[in-house]
Amino acid sequence: MTAEQKEILSDLVRKNRYMQSIGIELLELKEGYARGRLPFSEDIVNPYGSMHGGVLYSLADTIAGLAACTCGRYSSTIDGGLHYLRPAMGTAYVYCEAHVLRQGRQIAVYRAELLDDRGVLLDTGEFTYFMLEEEV
Repeated sequence: MTAEQKEILSDLVRKNRYMQSIGIELLELKEGYARGRLPFSEDIVNPYGSMHGGVLYSLADTIAGLAACTCGRYSSTIDGGLHYLRPAMGTAYVYCEAHVLRQGRQIAVYRAELLDDRGVLLDTGEFTYFMLEEEV
């Protein structure tokens, strides 16, 4: 992936109103991999005080989707699932790391892991993307 592609993908996160409204930050991009984080905020907690599962899913899908785009083409989610193992609370950030399981010409599969500040695994997921013809 080129430096220009990295900047284009980084701009997607910086300029997307939804990603900004929940606080997603992109930390690292390289081919087949992406890392990001979401700050803990009272605005995105569930009634029990942990981060809402919907924003955790959004974090995982966003970061895994960006990892899929590192192959040079944009991606669109076809399917995804997240296993909620532990509540996301008592942490300043939830981090997401996503890496390639399979990168095909049309279909890509990525694994995402969400961790707290101490590196404790909170959630795991797999996401499937359709690879669009449009180049990054």
